Amino acid sequence: MLIILSVLVLIVLFLQTFFLGGTVWLGILGMLLCLAGIILSVLLKKKGKYKVVYLSVSAGLVLSALCSVWITAGFGAGTLRQKEALLNEITSAETAQAAEQKYDSYTDIYGEDDSAALCLAKYYIKASEADKSDALLVKLQNQKSKEYYLTKVDWYNKFGNDRHYVIATLLDAVAEHPTWAKAHLMLGLSYYEREDNTSAIYYLKKAHLLDSSDGYSLCYLGVISYDRGSYKAAEEYLREAEKLAKNDNYLKNIIDTYKECVAREVA
Repeated sequence: MLIILSVLVLIVLFLQTFFLGGTVWLGILGMLLCLAGIILSVLLKKKGKYKVVYLSVSAGLVLSALCSVWITAGFGAGTLRQKEALLNEITSAETAQAAEQKYDSYTDIYGEDDSAALCLAKYYIKASEADKSDALLVKLQNQKSKEYYLTKVDWYNKFGNDRHYVIATLLDAVAEHPTWAKAHLMLGLSYYEREDNTSAIYYLKKAHLLDSSDGYSLCYLGVISYDRGSYKAAEEYLREAEKLAKNDNYLKNIIDTYKECVAREVA
């Protein structure tokens, strides 16, 4: 049983060290301790020293598990916490030079990866660097992550003139992530902006089914119902959306505006 646990900790340490940006020296130390415990147990078992086997495996397991905990807690250089901090610094940099320097610092520690390139693309979008951000997104076109799709939509919203590309991107997103409520909501709103209410209703209802705690899908179903002259349906949707608005003042303002519109029509 202890050997099985040691193997599991070894696998965790391997993933933390080489794939999740954990502290390298801690990860290697932990893996060596795991391997030492396993090898010693095999050798000592053959000699019949079962008590020593138990102690060696236990010691290796405990020490390697501590290494894993320290990595998770952000101990040392090149940790998961530092990785996340560097990614945030790329996106929030004040100048293009600062963002590129943070990107270089990241790649010096972790190597080039899609996460850093995506953060740099986000910065370029924020800084209105259309060509630079587009070049990075083209390189990342095989990405299927939610962040990639959101960033691509941001690019089209800022630099594109045709909503068709936003819809095409969001259709890819919901195909890749069929349970992603936010993508369905955004797709519904994009269709609403293009005055394709049939498609808008379909995706807004799907968004609500996937996330019943979000009031935006119900709110815009109410807006579309109002536009169509279905005032009772609009009133019901807006009432239900209001229950979910909580402290979202933007959503509350939309709801209040259309509740007043509905009230005038049914008075």
